[in-house]
Amino acid sequence: MIVKLKCRVCGTEFRSERLNRLYCSDACRRQGRKEYFKSRYENNKEQLNEQSKIWRENHREYTKIKQREWNKKNPDYGTNRSRKIRGSKEHARECIVCGKAFTTWLPQKKTCSDECKEVHKKNRDKGRVRNSKKTPEEQHAQWIRRRYGSEESYQKWLAEQEALKRELEQRREQERQARKEAYENQLEVWRIARETRKEANHRKDFCIVCGKEYETYNPAQKTCSKECGKKLAHAHKHKRIPKSQLVDKDITLEALYRRDSGVCYLCGKKCDWNDKTDKSVGPAYPSIDHMIPIAKGGLHAWTNVKLAHFECNWKKSDALLPSLSSTG
Repeated sequence: MIVKLKCRVCGTEFRSERLNRLYCSDACRRQGRKEYFKSRYENNKEQLNEQSKIWRENHREYTKIKQREWNKKNPDYGTNRSRKIRGSKEHARECIVCGKAFTTWLPQKKTCSDECKEVHKKNRDKGRVRNSKKTPEEQHAQWIRRRYGSEESYQKWLAEQEALKRELEQRREQERQARKEAYENQLEVWRIARETRKEANHRKDFCIVCGKEYETYNPAQKTCSKECGKKLAHAHKHKRIPKSQLVDKDITLEALYRRDSGVCYLCGKKCDWNDKTDKSVGPAYPSIDHMIPIAKGGLHAWTNVKLAHFECNWKKSDALLPSLSSTG
């Protein structure tokens, strides 16, 4: 059952078989879902913020408790004694800023104090800014030295890549040529086979509508032109003739006119092709008459059809002639 519904987003009326459908299209469905989740978040925003605040406070308190417990179990961790127990070594260094000698347990430490560390950090940042102002050519040369070692190695690598690219293009061109030749050979084989079938089907025959001789390559062709083909197709459209009674499909008014010499078998007079108008035919116009009518079991065959005037055929209707009724 199709019902009339209204979209929740745009308000457009639409028809659907589903009673629970809320939106008229996929775009409205996406917009509606977006608005739904947004309103849901706004409604629960204060509750979510309160829950996250409680969780953060609890988590902070939990980490503090765990840290205190670990410190009680490892009181000497972070002292020189603990470092010696863990196997660390004390390194002798010289400050890169002031040149003062110092010792440290950290192998990556380079300054003796926090003041020297800040100075070293500023100098390092200045160096980064200075290096970032290099021209693109200088940066490219630096990248070549870092990646390939020298300009000669880089040029050698480029030459190898160009050689591989040319080899790949040659191989692809050969494959294209091979596929093209194979396709052309197949086309030639198909053309020869088509010409062979065409010559085998060549024949001369007479049109079953107008009797004109014609040549054809189609084994199913029976007429000489499209006009005769239309006439034959019109003659085959006997909707009142069942398939069980349709014997000869090549029966046409022109062929029957030639067979019976244009004489009506009911009255013995000549039929007239010109007795017609644009909308109807006259009483002397030829027609196909079934001696044993189709309505009484007659067959649509050459042995059961004869030429008759349109008026004579109409008067006879589906009656049986005395000679046929006595013999049949």
